[in-house]
Amino acid sequence: MPEFPNEIDFLSLFEYEPTLLDTSEDYPFYYNEATYRFTNGEEDFVVKLCPSYGEVEIQVTKSDSKRLLSLLEFKQVENFKIIADKKDHSNVLLMVINEETQQMIEIEFKPYFKLIFKEHLTR
Repeated sequence: MPEFPNEIDFLSLFEYEPTLLDTSEDYPFYYNEATYRFTNGEEDFVVKLCPSYGEVEIQVTKSDSKRLLSLLEFKQVENFKIIADKKDHSNVLLMVINEETQQMIEIEFKPYFKLIFKEHLTR
C-alpha cells in the first residue's frame, strides 16, 4: 500500500485547497483524486495525486511565458515524503520501487523548481 502524507500535510505544503474528483464528504482523501494548482512566483504547478493508486502527476510551466518546463507522470509511487515545508523552501521525495531498481525523485517547489532523479539497482 503506497505511503502518502495526509490531506492537512498537503494543504500546508502546497498552500492551496485541492480540487477533488469526488466531492462527497464521506469519501476519504486517500482514495480520492486531488489536484493542486499553485505558483512560486517563477513557475506554475499542477500536482495531481491519487494516493491509493500511488499515482502522481506534476506539471511545471514558466509563469510569464506559460512554457512547459517539466511533465512527470508516475504510476507506482511507493512512498511520498515531504522533506521541507517552509514559507521560502519546500521539497518532496518520491520513491518508486521496481523489481530491479529503486528510483528516488527529489522535487523542489520553492524557491525555484528543481528536479533530481536517481536510480539504484536493488539486486
